[in-house]
Amino acid sequence: MRILAATGIFWTTLAVGALAAGPSASGVSLLPHRAVYELSLDRASAQSGIEGLSGRFVYLFSGSDCAGYTTEMRMVTDVVRESGSLVTDQVSSSFEDHGALAFSNTLFSDFSLQSETVGEARRTGKGAVSVTFGGDDTQPVELQDAEFPTEYMANVILAAEDGRRTYEATSFDGSGEDAMRAVTVIGDRREGKDGEARWPITSAYFSLGKMSGDETPDYAISMLISADGVGRDLLMDFGNFKIAGKLTKLEKLERAPCETASAALSVRP
Repeated sequence: MRILAATGIFWTTLAVGALAAGPSASGVSLLPHRAVYELSLDRASAQSGIEGLSGRFVYLFSGSDCAGYTTEMRMVTDVVRESGSLVTDQVSSSFEDHGALAFSNTLFSDFSLQSETVGEARRTGKGAVSVTFGGDDTQPVELQDAEFPTEYMANVILAAEDGRRTYEATSFDGSGEDAMRAVTVIGDRREGKDGEARWPITSAYFSLGKMSGDETPDYAISMLISADGVGRDLLMDFGNFKIAGKLTKLEKLERAPCETASAALSVRP
């Protein structure tokens, strides 16, 4: 199950735009906050072998336009299968600022380490993204130019504010070794109880080899996204099963001052 990759891409919703030109260039004002989501099984086919699912998603988004943004999240699920239960524990951290992304992803299954990825991606002057996995002694991987997570979804928010129905770009978030083609469909604008604009969106993610609109996405994420980047009514679609996430707690945080650039992961100068 590629839940870790999907959750990483889902939280691209907490984005600020056009980092190559500087985070504040987009005009999107994001809310630093801590959010807690209760997870449940929305649907599962017989082929999935899943009979039930429960869990919790804790998300922390901090920083500011000028100091950069740090994202820390932990997702724990208890999956009930025909063959028995499976507990997964996924931790992801990233720091994004001005065309650079540092990331770390760890997955435990039944309390045993299954995978661990650490790396850094930088936009180069050659219209590409250079990714280094595991440290300075590894050979960089060159990818085609791609938008980083915060950049991509800020552009989605801007498209929604402009009344557009779709936004599409190549996206790289560090949850895997490859970039993906991301296509987001934007629904009608709604007003929240606080008067803030919100939009239902569905973002589908395709391997870059799948260039036809008729292809089935690797996975899709639906949610209600507000203008300040807070996601509600989460639904992660993996084809043969879907996970729903209900926002149960939202704590607003202060923006980091411009002279502060601390993060869970630091991008090297």
